[in-house]
Amino acid sequence: MTRITKRIFEWSILTIACLLFYLLLSCKNQWNMQDPKPKERVQQKVRELAIQEKLEVYEALKSMKARADIVSDLCQTDIKYQTDSGICWGSSRSRTLLSTKDKSLMYTPIPKCGWTTWMVVFFDHYKVYHDGNTGWAWNAPYDKINFKITSLECSKEFLDYEYRLLFVRNPYERLVSGYKNKVLEKNGLYIKTYNKPCPWLTLDPKYNQTSLTFSQFVSCILETARGQSADLSSRKAGILLDHHWAPQVHLSLPCTAMYTHIGTYDHFADDANEMIRIHKFNATLKRINQTPKSLSRSLESWYKQLSVEQLVGLQQLYKYDFELFGYDPSPPL
Repeated sequence: MTRITKRIFEWSILTIACLLFYLLLSCKNQWNMQDPKPKERVQQKVRELAIQEKLEVYEALKSMKARADIVSDLCQTDIKYQTDSGICWGSSRSRTLLSTKDKSLMYTPIPKCGWTTWMVVFFDHYKVYHDGNTGWAWNAPYDKINFKITSLECSKEFLDYEYRLLFVRNPYERLVSGYKNKVLEKNGLYIKTYNKPCPWLTLDPKYNQTSLTFSQFVSCILETARGQSADLSSRKAGILLDHHWAPQVHLSLPCTAMYTHIGTYDHFADDANEMIRIHKFNATLKRINQTPKSLSRSLESWYKQLSVEQLVGLQQLYKYDFELFGYDPSPPL
């Protein structure tokens, strides 16, 4: 090989190497860039759903599917929502119920989103008496009604189910509901028994505690979350909170479960009755654990009690609930 030929060969190799480097860099940039088209499609679906929900005749099945499609699209188009995917934390916080009779229904219960009401439907359908004394939550005898509990984190069995159902609620409404139910009712028995959200709460009568104010309640929740992580929107900050006020995304793992139908508390009766019809449950929808009228107040009146710092903290804590489930993060003031 002559000197000139050798030099040409070396330059060719260098040129090819540069081209490969450029191609790899371009691919990396394209990978990191957010494709605007999927975002536009999601925004269009959100607009269509908003129109659908305002129609005089509300179509429950169509709306539930639309909500699930929007969440699925968001999960696939933005990596920030995928932090829960493929990670088996081994915790018992993110669980779901699977029908053992067939693979027709998976239901992920979220406290303060109609969980107890759904339990009554299931138990009534199978004609199994359960007075709730042993608990309506994860302690209920689900095996007697052909359901089993499984982890959303460490199992993928649920992906074989035709209907993967979730009910969600506006985070601001859900938080107030949790406060009224667990703090104001029964003289705060729940929060004193479990020392939540304030560790210093106790049943010991010598302390003679009065009920927590809503502001104190929120402060304790935010302090507990910050004790786990400075990033309040992170799974680490929210997952160990009591499940009555933990972010819904951490309990339901929507980017892992890929729900086929998502109902809302705003349309609970319509959405739930549609599922009852489809699955031919021999039961009537009965609203359980509703807040007593004596505790009814406007949402605005509760959030006026909070400081700007507390309001910002709640926006951060429930950030992904707002974004994935389509709720306005602006405080109800």
